[in-house]
Amino acid sequence: FQPVMRWGCSSSARRIPARNLATATLAGIVSAASAYDSESNALAESMGTCANGNAPEWRQFLSKSIHKEKGDPTSKFLTLATVKGSEPRARTVVFRGFLDDEKNPDIVKFITDLRSEKIGEIDANPKAEVMWYFLDTREQFRIRGHLEYVSKDDTDPQRLSWRESQWKALSESARQSYEWPSPGTDRDNSANDEDDFFKPTASKAPSPNFVLLLMIPDTVDHLRLRAKPQMRCIHEKSAGGWSWRRVNP
Repeated sequence: FQPVMRWGCSSSARRIPARNLATATLAGIVSAASAYDSESNALAESMGTCANGNAPEWRQFLSKSIHKEKGDPTSKFLTLATVKGSEPRARTVVFRGFLDDEKNPDIVKFITDLRSEKIGEIDANPKAEVMWYFLDTREQFRIRGHLEYVSKDDTDPQRLSWRESQWKALSESARQSYEWPSPGTDRDNSANDEDDFFKPTASKAPSPNFVLLLMIPDTVDHLRLRAKPQMRCIHEKSAGGWSWRRVNP
């Protein structure tokens, strides 16, 4: 007796021996894992956004998704979660690129206001996670690690140069927002919106309130829903660099 797998509703439904199906499924899984490795290598060689030879595999796939959805401005929006006490705090932030420093090709950039609540949260507990989903490629990236920020009081010339470069890349309206009243504070109904939000002039030099936020990842959970079968890989950083392993989706 040999068990068989059936699908379909008619009497002519195709019948495949379960043993053969299991063999085919295993071959597909092995092939998918091999394809994942091969594709990451090909991306590293072909994508200008990943010219840094030290860039890890997950960055290759992330850059590919960003490139595919570059026509959609919302593809740069992702969720950043921090910790306040014992409670999570999540908000939408805008991806500002990778640091692209030769020694740190995996650091992700955001910006924020020095007066925002997240600064105090980072000071108390720098652990954080970002979650990013791409509708077109149907890929999810969960990037976990810790946050550092570069403010006007930083003493490292290299880090201050990163902050200044990021400020220069901002639009006029984005720079102007750093002259607004402190975010999150109570606002009186009689306050003058015109004076507070439209009249402030953005400075050419970085505002004292401007902060470059750096996400230093140690784990990346990459889920590919379009793959057949679906692929989920955990990328982890150690003293020897990045490595990845496959887990059940």
